Amino acid sequence: MNLIPQRSLFNKNSPLSYIIILGVFFLVASCSTKSPDSPLKPYPDQIGKRENSRDRDFDYRKDRLHPEEQEITKGLEQDVESFSGPATLADLKGFADDLGRSSLEKAIMNQLQAMFEQEPSTPVRLGTFTLTRGRLVETLEAFLEILQQDLPFEEFNKKISEEFVLYRVGKGKGKNKKVLFTGYYRPVIQASPIQTALYRYPIYQMPEQGLQQVKYKSGIQLVGTHTGIKQTRDPQPSKVWRRFTREKIDREGALQGQGLEVAWLKDDLERFFLHIQGSGVLEFPDGSRQGVGYQGSNQYSYTGIGKLMIRDGVIDTSQGSMQGIKKYFVDNPQDISKYLYQNKRYIFFTLSDDGPRGSGGGELVGGRSIATDKSIYPAGGLAFIRVKQPILDENNKIVRWQPVSRFVVDQDTGSAIRGPGRGDLFFGTGQKAGAKAGHYHERGEVYYLIKRS
Repeated sequence: MNLIPQRSLFNKNSPLSYIIILGVFFLVASCSTKSPDSPLKPYPDQIGKRENSRDRDFDYRKDRLHPEEQEITKGLEQDVESFSGPATLADLKGFADDLGRSSLEKAIMNQLQAMFEQEPSTPVRLGTFTLTRGRLVETLEAFLEILQQDLPFEEFNKKISEEFVLYRVGKGKGKNKKVLFTGYYRPVIQASPIQTALYRYPIYQMPEQGLQQVKYKSGIQLVGTHTGIKQTRDPQPSKVWRRFTREKIDREGALQGQGLEVAWLKDDLERFFLHIQGSGVLEFPDGSRQGVGYQGSNQYSYTGIGKLMIRDGVIDTSQGSMQGIKKYFVDNPQDISKYLYQNKRYIFFTLSDDGPRGSGGGELVGGRSIATDKSIYPAGGLAFIRVKQPILDENNKIVRWQPVSRFVVDQDTGSAIRGPGRGDLFFGTGQKAGAKAGHYHERGEVYYLIKRS
């Protein structure tokens, strides 16, 4: 008996036959489509000192940004033809410098010492351009060689114009492109290595090592840091102390009794402003001094209390300096905790015998070191600035403002220094430096120098 059905799958009266025929037709058609004129390109070449390496255009990514990120990107755009095009370069007729040559030599050598330990092929950003850290080193070395020749002013100007290009940066366009400078310094603060009735306000070291700081290990290089440094991430992101706010630590005593105190200060305000400056010098009762430097921070962003106080109408804009804020709190001590605790960011310190050191690894020099946004401008960049400088009397009171110009080295950054139009000028150590830095809020011109190829 025949158990196999006599009806075929391809029976002309069956709809299934038409479906199968159509399926075969589309399969054959898709396989015969013309291939692209050129094969798919691999992932873009890595930037660096590689043969035939080149920079790629990633403008297409702008459309994938969130709206707020698009606004930031627009703010970074500049009229660019090429790094050597007329739209980007400036032509200055003279390079007058109001400071002595020795301070400039020191700043350059301090930064070079840090950069000699860094990978020269690492790409760094300068505005809308990418260059290598090695190019920055070449620029500093070439400039230092000219500086040490002690040339007459006219000959020095000629040499700089011939051997370097100037790239103007800032916010705005053309002659209106400016950088808003604030000032910072290294305060000298009375302190005690032990707690007493007079010294009651502790500064702390970090509860645990390895968070929010860098360690000397082999691995990736960060822009503006030593070679071999990599950011060490906490394998346990739920560490409780990173969520401690200023109020939790200073008012509620969340870190007390753990042996984390570095020293004790007389004044809560001095402690707060030490946190803002990031480093200082402690002067102990026996007359000895000890440096303290930035070790790390909690997870919160910086909040400027001056803006909050102006918003609330307790001070006006002219009183928004460090000195103005301190004066208000001396007269209104009941408001200290109200405003200080609104800045949740908390800084941890470590004892250090070195001078103040920037994020770029080099020791800072008063009047010669600046801080910028390191996502935009490179650590180790040489720049020429035109700004106004406060002139003080014997009581450290400002008597007038004077236009100055000078060479500086970009060596540092800051949590409040964000965007292409912001900078911070380091004024040095002590009361005089603090009197200048505390009132500083000036727009100026900034020109980065790059050695010609």
